[in-house]
Amino acid sequence: MALVRRIARPLLAAPFIAEGVRTALRPEREIDVYPQAFDAVDSTLSKSSAPGFLDARTIVRATGVIAAGAGLMYATNRRPRAAAAALLLTTSVGWAGRKKVWELRGEERAREIQAILTDAGLLGGVLLAVVDHDGRPSLGYQVNDFVERSQKKAAAKQRELEKKASKIDKKAHDAVGTAQKQLAAQRG
Repeated sequence: MALVRRIARPLLAAPFIAEGVRTALRPEREIDVYPQAFDAVDSTLSKSSAPGFLDARTIVRATGVIAAGAGLMYATNRRPRAAAAALLLTTSVGWAGRKKVWELRGEERAREIQAILTDAGLLGGVLLAVVDHDGRPSLGYQVNDFVERSQKKAAAKQRELEKKASKIDKKAHDAVGTAQKQLAAQRG
């Protein structure tokens, strides 16, 4: 199975890397699909306390960079589940700008439906990648396991300390008893 993953990860990541680089280099391509939405984003950002350099173009470009970086991470097996989750998020953002298929006709409609189905297939692959454990437990499992081991170690340490405290208490009790007997012998 490791060989299959070694081959499949770069293949699954390739379209995300290419699209991410393309989006980072030419964000206007995405903006031209639905300019009203990006104009609204720019308007909202200009009214907010966001930095002046932050606009829709910068956000689209950053999304492309993130997608390309996550694709490279996934392809090279670096934090593959986190990379796949990043791919899922950045790709889902791109779906918001899809053309309205019901308004298209003929060959343009067929191409757009094919593109949507291709993207859906890629998203399905990324969803599988997000939950693929590849023989390694998930981060949640690792955290739970760490907590359980820590609790067991803490309980064992507490028992050990209680035993030591009990021994010290017994020695102190014996020493007090001996001291009392010596005091009583000196007085009497």
